[in-house]
Amino acid sequence: MIAAYILIEMRPGSTDKAIEKMRKIENIVKISVVAGEYDIVVRVHVKNLNSLLKVTNKIQMIEGVRKTTTQVIEKEIAL
Repeated sequence: MIAAYILIEMRPGSTDKAIEKMRKIENIVKISVVAGEYDIVVRVHVKNLNSLLKVTNKIQMIEGVRKTTTQVIEKEIAL
């Protein structure tokens, strides 16, 4: 399994509608609204990189999404 974060920059005023659409995308396990350079951070769990690309493409097609940056998790350390 591949875990990744997708960092999303939104157009002002479009976050709530975009979140509702993201909730319906398979393999998204968490959606966080954040402050800073990006507006939303999405965590995904997929079987392979092709599946990750499909999720990213679906997010990019949502109205209001300006830009995405994907960060694949190589290793996680539980505290």
